[in-house]
Amino acid sequence: MSEAPMEARSPELVADEVCPEPPGRLNVGLALGILAIQLAALAVAGWSTSVAGVALATLVFALFILPLYSLLHEAEHRVFHRDSAINDGFGVVLAAFFPGSFTFLRACHLGHHRRNRSAAEVFDYVCPGDRLWQKRLGFYTLYLGAFWLAVPLATVALLVYPRAVQSSLVQDAPSAAAMVNGIAPRFLRRIRLECLAVVALHTGIAWVVGPGIWALLYGVAGLSWSSQQYITHAGSPLDVIHGAHNLKAHPLYAGLLLNFNWHLAHHQHPRVPWLYLPRFDDPTRVRPGYLISFIRFWRGPVPLPPGVEGPAAARR
Repeated sequence: MSEAPMEARSPELVADEVCPEPPGRLNVGLALGILAIQLAALAVAGWSTSVAGVALATLVFALFILPLYSLLHEAEHRVFHRDSAINDGFGVVLAAFFPGSFTFLRACHLGHHRRNRSAAEVFDYVCPGDRLWQKRLGFYTLYLGAFWLAVPLATVALLVYPRAVQSSLVQDAPSAAAMVNGIAPRFLRRIRLECLAVVALHTGIAWVVGPGIWALLYGVAGLSWSSQQYITHAGSPLDVIHGAHNLKAHPLYAGLLLNFNWHLAHHQHPRVPWLYLPRFDDPTRVRPGYLISFIRFWRGPVPLPPGVEGPAAARR
């Protein structure tokens, strides 16, 4: 397939446009390398006798959970590999090290593309009817680690009691309810089997390196991941397709993220693999800086700008 640069196109054409094929061999190599780094970091932290050794391993682990998730994200969109068995197989493995059920995470993420910047997913604005203290509490709790923590907690809950997703605790939270209510019942058996494998895997890892080390590395990694998950959306138009940013990042960091900072391009062209997203820049939109966007993000929820209508209801 041609590697020639492509111009940005209307998102309405995404279903019909011809997209580049996934860089399957590259993705497989990256996935194996990242998994090896994560396992090595766990081993070093578990067997190190120095604080510096544990700290370095923790930093490496927290950094490399970002490209791990980026590749998992590719598998969720089935653009990790052209072979569906390889795509889903690596998706299951990458999700397990996140840790969570691939089928569950995929359903939640694809639902995000239907609900983006809707009432269920506007965390950065205080909308009419919102209570400011509740909005701020939810915002800082979510992005200081709870966003990631919800995944392993859901993994255990789905294994032990699948109907937990219908509990009042979940259903009374509009954003959580919107995610789980879109999961077809026919997938629950597969999800439980994946959850069982994930719990067994991490029980084994925690037994080898120690539960404290496991909690430390995954806790810091969860904070690293959670704190960056919404900056690509915050302050963007309240539009399901255009509600994201292509953020300018240092080439090394953009490489670590596997172009996840090109998030507007991804939402406009979700079938385009990560390697080619810069070709699909939207020339009508300004590209904010990644670091300045991250700093501004932590001011928390702000009132809707003058003249901006409130978000639409979520499409489940």
